[in-house]
Amino acid sequence: MHTSREPILPWWAAGILLGLVMTLAVAVKKPLGVSTQFVVANGAILKEAASDYVDGHDMLKQAKYHTPGYGWWFDIGLFVAASATAVLVGKFKPRATCEWARANGSVRKRLILSFIGGFILLFGTRLAGGCTSGQFASGWAQLSLSVVPFTVAMFAFGMLAARIFFPKTPGVSEGA
Repeated sequence: MHTSREPILPWWAAGILLGLVMTLAVAVKKPLGVSTQFVVANGAILKEAASDYVDGHDMLKQAKYHTPGYGWWFDIGLFVAASATAVLVGKFKPRATCEWARANGSVRKRLILSFIGGFILLFGTRLAGGCTSGQFASGWAQLSLSVVPFTVAMFAFGMLAARIFFPKTPGVSEGA
């Protein structure tokens, strides 16, 4: 049986800290997002490989989609900071699966479903011309009205997908 871990900060302190960091980021630079960097990578590669296609494409012909910039450093910083924090607080533990996946099947199933889900999520956000992290995190920091139905839908469909693909609830004991 899995035991829950003690959080580094209480939930309310972590929430306040995250809110302050997001508000500062929006005030200093611009709303945050992650998926746009996939478009930038595609634009930079296609500019070299098929410049005629890029020149005729309404979105990719824009110069901002040809050169990695601030967003690339933001994405790299997310990965490095999360990894460093996990190591520094002693919570880094590489694993191929989680309690939910072990209770509901194999590691292979989890990895396949994670890849498919990530692909669909990224495809949908780019098709809509947006970014889930930008809409959710930056939307709340800006008090955007559109973030309310988006957040409700995101959590509702996330819970529905989890219930469909992982119907068994693993046992988790409270304590150390």
